[in-house]
Amino acid sequence: MCRERGRQLLICTAEDTVKGRPLTLREKYAFESRHLRQGKRQRRKKDLPRRIELAIGMKVMVTENIETDLDLTNGARGEITDIILHPDEPAIGDGPIVHLQHLPLYILVKLHRTRATTLDGLDERVIPVIPA
Repeated sequence: MCRERGRQLLICTAEDTVKGRPLTLREKYAFESRHLRQGKRQRRKKDLPRRIELAIGMKVMVTENIETDLDLTNGARGEITDIILHPDEPAIGDGPIVHLQHLPLYILVKLHRTRATTLDGLDERVIPVIPA
């Protein structure tokens, strides 16, 4: 899809944290050891992906109820309209695939339907999504 539309594919590697801080070496070892005992098949089913691919124009879907009064619910669909990079991210160049060093600061998503108030400076139905 990205190549056909002339869009860059941005790849983010997962950052494992505990209460907002990076894992220590001991915690990383314990995490990986647990998965080796459980087997790789078990790991794929329960864990979040190790990497996330993002692109402007990519279709997205909400997978849990976030704010039901605003239609930000499981199954809500939308499209990425912009990706705001972290201020410490080095210049990304023009290549078709970019491996980011930091999670994006936020991602702008235009939902097909929402009751969220239009935010100043954004188009109707566009909401910022902060990666966690």
